[in-house]
Amino acid sequence: MFNLKSKKVTNKKSSKVEPKDIEKEVSQDELTGIIDNTPVEAIYPFVYKENKDNVELGGNYVRVIAVAQYPTQARGNWLSDLKRLKGNVTITQYIEKASDTTMLDYYNKSIKNKQAELLKTKDPRLTMNLEEQIRSAKNQLKESLNNKFGFLYIYTYILIQAESLELINRLEENVNRILMKVHMRGIIPYYRMADAYWSALPLNQNKLKEYTYQMSNTTAASSFFLFDDSEICDLSPNAQIEGINKITNSIVSINYLNDRRTLNQNMVVVGTSGVGKTTYLKRKILNLIARGHNVYIIDPENEYSWIVEYFGGTVVHLSSVSDTKINPLEIFSEEITEDEAIKNMSDTARIENLIKQKCQRIRGLFKAIKSDMTQVEMSIIEDILMSLYGKFREIKDINKMTHEDFPIFEDLYKKIGDLKEENPEAFNKVKDFYFILKSYVYGSNSLFNGYTNINLNNSIISFDLKALQSEADIQGACYLNTFSYLWDIITESNKESDKYTYLFIDEFHFLIKNKESADFFVQAYKRFRKYHAGAIAVTQQIQDVLRAEGGLGTAVIENSFTKLFFGLDNRGVDEVIEKLQLNFSKPEISLLRAKRQGEALLLYGTKRVFMKIDLTKEELRLENKERYREKYEENPDEQPDYESELYISPMEMEEIKNSLGGWRA
Repeated sequence: MFNLKSKKVTNKKSSKVEPKDIEKEVSQDELTGIIDNTPVEAIYPFVYKENKDNVELGGNYVRVIAVAQYPTQARGNWLSDLKRLKGNVTITQYIEKASDTTMLDYYNKSIKNKQAELLKTKDPRLTMNLEEQIRSAKNQLKESLNNKFGFLYIYTYILIQAESLELINRLEENVNRILMKVHMRGIIPYYRMADAYWSALPLNQNKLKEYTYQMSNTTAASSFFLFDDSEICDLSPNAQIEGINKITNSIVSINYLNDRRTLNQNMVVVGTSGVGKTTYLKRKILNLIARGHNVYIIDPENEYSWIVEYFGGTVVHLSSVSDTKINPLEIFSEEITEDEAIKNMSDTARIENLIKQKCQRIRGLFKAIKSDMTQVEMSIIEDILMSLYGKFREIKDINKMTHEDFPIFEDLYKKIGDLKEENPEAFNKVKDFYFILKSYVYGSNSLFNGYTNINLNNSIISFDLKALQSEADIQGACYLNTFSYLWDIITESNKESDKYTYLFIDEFHFLIKNKESADFFVQAYKRFRKYHAGAIAVTQQIQDVLRAEGGLGTAVIENSFTKLFFGLDNRGVDEVIEKLQLNFSKPEISLLRAKRQGEALLLYGTKRVFMKIDLTKEELRLENKERYREKYEENPDEQPDYESELYISPMEMEEIKNSLGGWRA
């Protein structure tokens, strides 16, 4: 490097001026503005000055920190915080192979020497330290003899750069704070800064080996690498923050709208009671509401009604005595089938196929009402049901049909009753179902009898099924009817819309209690992506799901690109590994069995991270007012002025200005 300055040419006086001397009398200053130095100045800083603790390059200051002390334990992506640090930071590492023979001799001698010291001492503290050192050395020797790793020398430099001494000192403080956090120590090589600078450049000139040095085996060295395959961190504007990586302490965030990375937006959430599933789901719902997406929730425990009402949504309470009706026999959408050949048929043929599809879907509901229904019963009832859609056959246009144009349970009940005289033999085969159906028409279970009288004119809606908890059969049937209705609404409203819809299906094991309903659920689940939608299926009954008939429960999980496993009992972990063929590591299995609240294993395609779910201040205020009051000592009924709490440091502000092309306030 060098310093280039303008130099003036002085000419001696002469009584005679020759023409050839005229050019010599032209001062170099007169060429200013004629010669364009910009390309040269863009390549070379022209100012290179070595100081005690920095190097001046043009208008910038450079300082190099040599890492002198390394962590004692391997940790994945140990400098991840430096990658997120605001400022110009470059990390350079040299890795050299060490002699395996030398290291084996070193460990062998070390074990002998420590054992000899152990025989001489009676101090308990020293004894424990020596025993630990012997155990560690033996382990290193054993692993090396088994060819499980080799040995390396590692050298690390951290180059920082800023426009002023004040900024570079502040950046150095932040770097050292992060190094201390991961049990590392950096030193400034005073009066050797030039060597440190050249060592930090990608020139393969390691001039300060004596300053920064660590001997390591290859297994431990892998934790020094800056890139970790376990990271799931997409910081694009559409990304959703899921939690904090337990290993690297970095943000876990996913852009579910990026279909190049996210195969589908379906997600399955699994975990026993009390491990944090509901807290996670509430946080996810809040995030989606804030982004303006449609959010529908099937809520068997009435855990989400307050969120929906807080943000102006609609809560539909479903019970045996409720006036709210969703007619199971109504056809809400022509998207009931994805068969394009059917859609291109004549109106008559298309309507017949839509009716058949509806009758096939309703089988699951009938099985929920009468679990031991035979194939003969189903065939007779289905034949009767198909005869009830005369109005639809007449009008031939679903958009012109009213709710009252479709049959209801009472029509089916009466039609089955007509068999007493028309076909006594057939009535005999379905009379049990007939008497059960009576209670769903005139008795205490009349939830399903009547014309649909709800209108989804809100983007945030939850269906509260808690009142049906004591009636398991009715709850299962209502669950299926609600899902079927929402599926029709989503496929009809989203087919020509760019707006995304998310359906939360809490305790989805209700949908796979019989093969018919499970088959419909799985087929619908696979097709959500086509309609700009995603389903979040949640269960604490993972064993019921995995044991579902025909492997349909397993199919739901396999068709979820994102899977979130909270704590499970031992049998649950074993079945997940066996049925889903998931290759969990020993640490992952231990963490799942520990069942720590708020900790979960996230599988995103082929990537996976173990993460911690922490609520932000505002999320905690909305979710748990008592905890909020205890933690922040503030009134949870008053929203804080977050704008006044936001502080941007001068360095961060400078970076924002630079990123905006020199913007000034």
